[in-house]
Amino acid sequence: MSLGTNIQIYRKKKELTQENLADMMGVSRQTISKWESDTAYPETDKLITLSDMFGCTVDTLIKGDAEEDFVADTTGYDKEANSFTKAICAGTATVLFGLSAMLFMFGLFGIPEEKYTAPFMTGIAIGTFLLFVAIGAAIFIVGGIRHGNFVKENPLITPFYKAEEIKAFKRKFPVYIAVATLIVFLGLIALVVCSMMLPVEDPFKEQFEVWVVSFFMMSITVAAPIYIYAGMQYCKYDIESYNKAYNKTPSKYEKISGAVSGSLMIIATIIFLILGLVFNMWKICWIAYPVAALLCGVSNLIFDAMDKKE
Repeated sequence: MSLGTNIQIYRKKKELTQENLADMMGVSRQTISKWESDTAYPETDKLITLSDMFGCTVDTLIKGDAEEDFVADTTGYDKEANSFTKAICAGTATVLFGLSAMLFMFGLFGIPEEKYTAPFMTGIAIGTFLLFVAIGAAIFIVGGIRHGNFVKENPLITPFYKAEEIKAFKRKFPVYIAVATLIVFLGLIALVVCSMMLPVEDPFKEQFEVWVVSFFMMSITVAAPIYIYAGMQYCKYDIESYNKAYNKTPSKYEKISGAVSGSLMIIATIIFLILGLVFNMWKICWIAYPVAALLCGVSNLIFDAMDKKE
C-alpha cells in the first residue's frame, strides 16, 4: 500500500479526523489531506512522529500494509494451537518419564530376571510406568478431542500473524532443534562413557547399566517435547497449510497412514509388555518405541508419495 493509504488507515483506526491529526502534528488539515492522497509527503521528522503515534515502524508506514496490523484472531486459533502443542508435549513427556522412572526403579531394586529382585518392587516399577502411560493417554485424548472440535468448527482461518512474528519464530526454530539435539547427544555420551566405568565382573554392573539407560531416557524425555514444540509451533504459523488440510476430504492414503501409525504404536506397547513381563527383557524392550516411531515416519512418507502420484 502507499504511504497515503497507510496514514489514512492508521488515522481511522485511531478514530481521528484529519483535523485531529493535523492539530497533533502541528500542520494544517489540507496537509494531512495531501499526505493521504499521495500528492505530498511528510518530512522525515514527521514520519517518525507518525510511526510513534500509530505504533508502527517507519518502514511499515512507508511501504508496508497497515491493514495487516488490524487483522484479528477472531476464532482463537493461536490460543488453541498453543494449547494443543502443550497437550502433545505434556503427554509425550509423561509417557517417556514413566519409562525412565521404571528403568530407574529396576536399577534401584534390581532388574526383574535377578533372583534378589522382590516381585513386589518389580510390580511397583511396572505399575508406575503404566500409571504414567495412562496419564499421558488421558492428556492426548483430551487435547486431541478439543483440537478436533476446534478444527470442525473452524476449518478456515483468516491469516492474521504479522510477518515480524513469523520471522521472529523462524529465527528461534534452529535454536530449539539445536538445543534438543545437544541434550540427546549429551545423554548418549553419558550412556557410552558410564557403561565403561565399571569392570565386567562387578556385581552391580547390570544395575548400573540400567541406571545409565534410565538417565539416557531422561535426556530423551527432555528433548522430545522440545522437538515437538518447535515443529508444532512452526506449523502453527503456516495457516495456509492448515486451511488446505482441513478444507478437503482426507484421501484414502491419508486415512490408511493414520491407521497404520496408530496400529504401530499399539503393537510397540504390546511388544514392550510381552518382552518385559514374559521374557524379562526389560533392558532392551524399550527399543520397541523408537523403532515404532521410525516406522511411522517411513510409512507416512510412503503414503504421502503415493497420495501425490494420484
